[in-house]
Amino acid sequence: MPPLLSWLAAVTTAVLCPAVLLLLRSRARLTAELAAERSASAATVRRALFVQELHEVVAHRVSVMTLGIGAGRMTMGKDPDRAAGTLRDAEESGRQALAELQRMLAVLSAFTGVPPSRAPQPRLADLPDLLDEARVSGLRVDLVQDGSPAPVAPGVELSAFRIVQEALRVAEGASSATVTLKWRQGFLEVLVSADGPSRPAGQPVRERAALVGGTITIEGSAIHARLPLH
Repeated sequence: MPPLLSWLAAVTTAVLCPAVLLLLRSRARLTAELAAERSASAATVRRALFVQELHEVVAHRVSVMTLGIGAGRMTMGKDPDRAAGTLRDAEESGRQALAELQRMLAVLSAFTGVPPSRAPQPRLADLPDLLDEARVSGLRVDLVQDGSPAPVAPGVELSAFRIVQEALRVAEGASSATVTLKWRQGFLEVLVSADGPSRPAGQPVRERAALVGGTITIEGSAIHARLPLH
């Protein structure tokens, strides 16, 4: 082989071999990552199906309990003994539903890594404490109530609280903010606006709203959620 061709071959080998080796390693790493993601995805699906099955069991128990309580109430005056037996059955269904809920929480806790809490979930009545925590960090926050507060489903109340919590958490660049609760016929509107730049709230608040059948609009540092009361 002529010296020039030998030199070109040597240079080509010296340049391409490391590149090919790097590509092979990258491909192997990508293959491993994809396999891990598929495995994690399969595990997630299995856990979701398990929780769904437990949810269906709980729903059935609660249905039996509700029907039993209704039947006991209707027969209480006519046949007290029968009503008492019906209510005992409803009570047992309630205990079984609680046991299934505890199993469901154990599954979710294993998936999220967050241990179940026996403390009550926050409510809208706890918003002043949340705002006080934000004030300690230097953010001036005002709470405005527009309309007459109405009874609200516990899940909706929790979602509203978490939406406000997340909105205040991402308002790191602001010096002041306003939280407004607008009580409307059948709906609760939650508005959080800040006077400075905020990090995008993104999926957490959107998922919170969608979870209870609500909608959410995010425009800059302003978040507007519209949640059904029930």
